[in-house]
Amino acid sequence: METNRISLAVLGVSLLAGVLIGFAASSLAYRYQWLRPPGESFVRRMDRVLKLTPGQHEQVEDTVLETRDKVEQLRSDFRRQRRQLIRQAREQIRASLTPDQQVAFDRYFAKPDDHRHAEDRNP
Repeated sequence: METNRISLAVLGVSLLAGVLIGFAASSLAYRYQWLRPPGESFVRRMDRVLKLTPGQHEQVEDTVLETRDKVEQLRSDFRRQRRQLIRQAREQIRASLTPDQQVAFDRYFAKPDDHRHAEDRNP
């Protein structure tokens, strides 16, 4: 019974020490900027570190937003092109199979998303 109490006390002290060490380490990491505060945007961080003028802040923010839109468009285009390329490869593979193999291919190798992206089939 006494060893259980000692074990429980050691476990509690260890847990408390771990929490305190974690708190101290994260506080130091934020203070010395090894970690950045959660939710801080790129522009806000530039503002804080570089001390941007209001004009610079606006230019940087416009550039970041414009670039974000361009990157999202590229991602969308890439996804669409990737699906088309994979579909073309599957069609090419299917065309090289016998009719019986095509039935098995359609049954075992059909992708669930083939129907979800039907709009990409006729660009």
